[in-house]
Amino acid sequence: MQRYLYLSLIPEALIMSQLPPEKFGAYMATGSKRQIEGPAVFLEVDPGGDLSAFRIAEAEQRCIAHKDGSLRRSIYIAVFNVLPQVPLAALRRAYLTTPAGLTLALEPAEWKADGGDKFFLYQELGPVYPRVASRLEPRAFCELVASPDKMVSIPRLAFIDMKLGALGKDPSAELDGRMPYQHIDHLRECLLSLRDNPERMTKIVNRGLRPDILFSFIRKGLFVGDKTGLRYFPMLSEDELESKHNLWWHSAQALRGY
Repeated sequence: MQRYLYLSLIPEALIMSQLPPEKFGAYMATGSKRQIEGPAVFLEVDPGGDLSAFRIAEAEQRCIAHKDGSLRRSIYIAVFNVLPQVPLAALRRAYLTTPAGLTLALEPAEWKADGGDKFFLYQELGPVYPRVASRLEPRAFCELVASPDKMVSIPRLAFIDMKLGALGKDPSAELDGRMPYQHIDHLRECLLSLRDNPERMTKIVNRGLRPDILFSFIRKGLFVGDKTGLRYFPMLSEDELESKHNLWWHSAQALRGY
């Protein structure tokens, strides 16, 4: 029976499972008897990578079907300091699962900045979870946050960039009424602070203990990186989501704004 290795970002954990990605996503988002419901973000990990920091062999022995023949949903291998210890190259695909349990796969690609916006909004997904406004594009933002030269830094970061509309070019611009974020005036103030203080690179918008994810407002995709490199999983276009992943797209749009 095939086993899969997943790096969950909410919460951060390395998990072995007999469930393929779509079923694993549904399990993580909707739970079983616990009746849990919430979005899930996870990455499929290549078991052939350097995972010597983890007790993989022990997990393989335990990840077997139950006596009734049902598949083993999850064997937790690690729940602390997981993200920095999984090689970036071992991250095969990213998956976004809505609270309804529908999963979308994102394939890796090379990141290239488009030079369009002047300001960005990032939702960090681990190991910390603030929502951050920045004047830095994703690669530069990741390098800043993971820089060991900074007094406060983290070894590796996972995050998504979120749409700002007209505010991405001009924080004082009029809104078109489609921004889903709560406390939009506070968001605008953060962006104006960046605009008016060129020496400042980032400004925390929300310190949240758990990320509030708006899948339908992802701008470019999911990023995982550190000082050594960046792994990028681009978001599909709205046209492709509507035509090829209609059920997931409409489920994602049902999420409330935060």
